[in-house]
Amino acid sequence: MKRLFFTAFGMIIILNAFSQEWIQQQTNSTADLSSVCFVNPNLGWAVGSEGTILKTTNGGDHWALKSSGVTSDLLSVHFTDPLTGFAVSYQELLKTTDGGEHWVIQDTVINAGLASVFFIGSDTGFVAGTGRILKTTDNGKTWIKQNGAGCFGVKSFWATDAQTLYIGGSDFLTMKSMNGGVNWDVLIPNISYGTMESIFFTDHYTGYFAGGGWAQGYTGSYFAKTIDGGATRTNPLGNIGKWLSCVFFADSNHGYITALDGSILKTSDAGNHWINLNSGVNVALKSIFFTDSITGYVVGAAGTILKTTSGGLAVSGPDGMNKSAKIYPNPVSDFLRIELNVNPQQKSDIQVYNVSGQLMLRHEIYTNKAVLETGTLPEGIYILKIINAQGTEVIKFDKI
Repeated sequence: MKRLFFTAFGMIIILNAFSQEWIQQQTNSTADLSSVCFVNPNLGWAVGSEGTILKTTNGGDHWALKSSGVTSDLLSVHFTDPLTGFAVSYQELLKTTDGGEHWVIQDTVINAGLASVFFIGSDTGFVAGTGRILKTTDNGKTWIKQNGAGCFGVKSFWATDAQTLYIGGSDFLTMKSMNGGVNWDVLIPNISYGTMESIFFTDHYTGYFAGGGWAQGYTGSYFAKTIDGGATRTNPLGNIGKWLSCVFFADSNHGYITALDGSILKTSDAGNHWINLNSGVNVALKSIFFTDSITGYVVGAAGTILKTTSGGLAVSGPDGMNKSAKIYPNPVSDFLRIELNVNPQQKSDIQVYNVSGQLMLRHEIYTNKAVLETGTLPEGIYILKIINAQGTEVIKFDKI
């Protein structure tokens, strides 16, 4: 059932995109995955229960299990470069210097209550937890205890710079420090049963807060947007009855939210309007990461990893429903003809993906017409992506 919400920003409509545009990746793992991180389009890691660490070197086509050396649940992962990364459990901070092949436990002074690891650049980073903040300025060689916020059940952390920190936890309590953790002010007070699961800022002032909880037998959502560093907040999403688990923005306008019921929401206008994407699963989704504006990954329970190469949106059918581009013949054998309705202001990047999200062909054109050789493609269903200054067009076609 669709819900309508009315706010000061106008009418917000949650719509359904009916095509499944999230492809489930093979992980050979049943771990409950809680965090995912990429350093480039090919290289990424996911962590989860019982010390699970998964690594991909080919954009999610294959995920390999790596030994963490611990059995506790890993809650957060962050890599500063292809070799150096960090992961935390409630009681351990792990570091790798060989791309996740081997991990060692760091001496952190405090080894309990940890929840999140976050870096600004390659050297300055934070580990946040209940009543504690650890800071490094040398890429994790040493960690210094900061004054911890009085925030319990910590789940979320963000730093817009080395001095401006945000931390969120139980009962939606969210706190802010303007001096690197020395002093903390309550930003969002205890408001109900639930957890502030995720914080994400797209610049120093514009940020988003997401969480959820249960009250009187019902699942409730918490969502807020700020454009002044948290001083004031609005809720353009409303309470949609979902426990929101993670918010992530690929750029200042395009953002995503995951939920524990398997939902994925998307905005294309900086959080003012949201659509409900079809994830194709109903397991708890915990973390989301985009490597560019249209290529993203979601991880969750039971070893679930989803990938999209179209921004999670439904794509045009064989006839090109939105009419900004058309292709023919479809089905195709050896040559696929592409026609754009307008001459691109710059070059157009033509990409062809298989249904597993693997890039099969790539071509650049500088006019509104092109012929793509498809004879070498195996028979099957493919996704053609056209990217130029006018936007992105995604069209399915069949190869015979």
